[in-house]
Amino acid sequence: MSGFFYKYRFHLGGILVVASLINCFVRYEGDWARFFTILITQLWFAQGVFNYLIGGTILIAPWGLDKDADPEWRALLAGFALFLYAVVFFLDFKKS
Repeated sequence: MSGFFYKYRFHLGGILVVASLINCFVRYEGDWARFFTILITQLWFAQGVFNYLIGGTILIAPWGLDKDADPEWRALLAGFALFLYAVVFFLDFKKS
């Protein structure tokens, strides 16, 4: 893992959380059921990325990888969690 990411892991985790909150407030204010659904989904995938950055167990879906698992698989799972975070972040889930 890059020294930069490890050094600033808490800042990066905070950025993911703040970005999720701002995104949900701007896009879903007033539709509180959708707001909390999207927020929880974003935070669920953000914790997978954050746990990778701090060297913890990455848990997404019903399975995850321990901190002692193969580093390549951990990086792949964290990348997948970041991809899903971005999908939920950028797609528009508003009612038509």
